[in-house]
Amino acid sequence: MSWFGGIIIKTDQSVPGGFEELPVTDQSSWFQRGKIKPFSGEYAGMSAKAGLITLEGGDIRFRMDGLAPPTSTSGHYMASGDTLLIIGTQALLQLRVIRVGEEDGLLTATYFF
Repeated sequence: MSWFGGIIIKTDQSVPGGFEELPVTDQSSWFQRGKIKPFSGEYAGMSAKAGLITLEGGDIRFRMDGLAPPTSTSGHYMASGDTLLIIGTQALLQLRVIRVGEEDGLLTATYFF
């Protein structure tokens, strides 16, 4: 049997309950607050505890310290095809992204409540 690669997600009794796609352009952007802390629906009044984030298309840079947005040359680098598991509501709220190079990226998030 060979290793197929992948990620293991420990949800700690949380359930996947939200989904979002975010185009990443040459302007700093972030996920919608109303998706991380919904105002309506089954998870209204709750906060996402974690987010499974995948990237397609162009590479990006990100910051989640809440102090400044990333630039095309500053911040954590994420290559197309990478997966990131972010734990914590505040980290999800503070995540800021920007593309690197000419090709836009697409971040896909599943939120866990």
